Amino acid sequence: MFFGSTAEARRIFRDWDVALEHREEVRVIRMSFRSMDSIPDILDQFPNLEELDFNHNRIKVLPPSLRRCKKLQKLNLFQNRLTQIPDFIGELTNLESISFSHNILAELPESICKLPKLYELFLVGNELKALPENIGQLPSLIRLKAAINKLSELPNSVCRLVKLQTLDLSNNNLLVLPECFGDLKNLQFLYLARNSFDRLPESMGRLYKLQELDVVRCGALLLPSSLANLPRLDRVYIDDHTTPFYPNPAYSMTQKIITVSRDDFYPYRSSNQQ
Repeated sequence: MFFGSTAEARRIFRDWDVALEHREEVRVIRMSFRSMDSIPDILDQFPNLEELDFNHNRIKVLPPSLRRCKKLQKLNLFQNRLTQIPDFIGELTNLESISFSHNILAELPESICKLPKLYELFLVGNELKALPENIGQLPSLIRLKAAINKLSELPNSVCRLVKLQTLDLSNNNLLVLPECFGDLKNLQFLYLARNSFDRLPESMGRLYKLQELDVVRCGALLLPSSLANLPRLDRVYIDDHTTPFYPNPAYSMTQKIITVSRDDFYPYRSSNQQ
């Protein structure tokens, strides 16, 4: 049925039968919390489809008809049971936002790196052991969240994500970051908590827009001294096993190094960047 009275609202559909009666008008299909096991293979019946939202269901596979949804901009499958993403995802070149968070994905197809307009990619809570080797080919990516996976390393191409502002890699198995990490010149929020670093690259001293850094519970970690020269860095979260950088007197009024104790449960950050 239709929801709302505006022209935009009338293009949002939550019922398959009603949507099929108004195929040309359908812009958004939202079917959350339906206990759906599958998506009907009829998505190509909606030539103007721009958004699909099937969060909180039990969907295991994406239907072949999705391949023909060339106008699709947003795809949300948060909290489902996907085990793989089809290669044709790279053909949906108008995609701007994807959420595959909280599924059962062990890998992503390299074709996902062929989406020129993709600005946010959410992969939290899967079984990923690696990110696609060519992830640096996503020229518009602003937000990448891949926390709570099994990542052991990052491809060097991640350093080419020059528009990236938010990067969440917390709760993984990372030991090192690429030495070129400082090339992420627009990075503002960096979350690395609960990994296994012993050091971070000195090149991070070139992250001049960095505002917030979280490295809590990363083991015996030595922070690079170059971080002291970042003028916008105002919150650094560490624990009592972390050796912090020596504060720069020029930024003593703004830079705060906050020690999180084992009694401080998440969320301990004051920001709303989750």
